[in-house]
Amino acid sequence: MSRRQCPVQSKAGVGLQCQRLAKHKGLHAASFSAHAPSHFEWADDANPFGYEVLPGTVWFHRPDPSRLATTARRLGEWTALMLVALGLWRYASLPTAATFLALELLLSVRRAHFVDLGRFTAGVWPVTPAAPSVIFGVAFALHGEGRNAKRAGIEIILGPVVVGAFSLVPRSEWPAYKRSQAAFDARQKERRS
Repeated sequence: MSRRQCPVQSKAGVGLQCQRLAKHKGLHAASFSAHAPSHFEWADDANPFGYEVLPGTVWFHRPDPSRLATTARRLGEWTALMLVALGLWRYASLPTAATFLALELLLSVRRAHFVDLGRFTAGVWPVTPAAPSVIFGVAFALHGEGRNAKRAGIEIILGPVVVGAFSLVPRSEWPAYKRSQAAFDARQKERRS
């Protein structure tokens, strides 16, 4: 049986328990892949190879960086980016430096951000993992699926992120959408009161 996420820190630890259900104890090494049915334990000196193959998938967690380390890393990244931008401003032009910083901000997006403007919305969001890897692309956003879906707007793919602007609903459905949103907001206010 394959189980993931072993609490053992590394094969250098001594006397740690692995796989609470399987009760594996000793020095461990991580599995080769997420689907591997086994992992290794350095159990005793009697084994001529020095390790034993045990059932269960084991992955070692990297320790979460501290808040200070994360802040220091981000400050270092932004310091380097600002130095590059200043160099571009000095030796090229201000628009070049501004474009560089804008692209860096866009490419660092890790979650979706949208701004609604009436019937339309604009935003930036990460590409789904299932999507094919594209360095640059332009696509239509559609209302619905299939060949007969109406065009809603445009999307620009920049590596791992998508920038897009599109309508939330087709024009013919906008009045009904507004009424349903108003009814939803009224129900929310009643619940809070």
